[in-house]
Amino acid sequence: MSYSKSRARRDFETESNKLLKLAKKISYKSSPLTYDHKQLINQSCIFLLSARIEDYTKNLIEDLIYSYRINGATLQQIPKNIRTKVLLDKQVNHYRTYYNSSDEKVLLKNIAIDNSFYQLLDDTIAFSTQVHPSNIIGTNKYPSIKNLKILYNRLGIKDIINELHRKAKKNISTAIESFLSLRESIAHQGAPTITFNDVERHFKNINEAINYLDRVVYSHIKKESGENYWT
Repeated sequence: MSYSKSRARRDFETESNKLLKLAKKISYKSSPLTYDHKQLINQSCIFLLSARIEDYTKNLIEDLIYSYRINGATLQQIPKNIRTKVLLDKQVNHYRTYYNSSDEKVLLKNIAIDNSFYQLLDDTIAFSTQVHPSNIIGTNKYPSIKNLKILYNRLGIKDIINELHRKAKKNISTAIESFLSLRESIAHQGAPTITFNDVERHFKNINEAINYLDRVVYSHIKKESGENYWT
């Protein structure tokens, strides 16, 4: 089966198209809005597009976990980095406590080999609720280059940015960083003048990035798990 858009990508495109149409509509000279009102809408479209990228990531991972569960996956089908990340989450706070208290008795109890989280090591066990989307998303939903690398490495993609460049045959990260720089200036510094052409250019670039991102993740899930689990 060839690549098909994830539900997350379809939803992203629907929402981004709505925003772009709004920006286009108010850009006409016939629009009764003032210059300041148009600037506020253009700024909002950029800001909201950033939120839609976060929604894409959240929806993609939630749908993937749900697909594993309803399609009868075993833990063997779950990428190893996902399983390892959950295993880390289950233990890391116990080791932090031990580091501060040196209470070996408590540590041994909390990480005892009969704890249920060690099921993650058994390839033959049916996938159910061992992994929650929050184990993958964590606090890294904001689409910075750093967060993208961290988050998609948890799916087992070693360097998502290199994969995007390879798939697109060009530099994708520059467009992402340019968009986020504008978004940050709106949020923290006072936005520069934003024209509809600016909005349109950034929307085109981000839609292109999501296109390649979706395709890279599809190829990875197909290889690691099987295309039946694609969302």
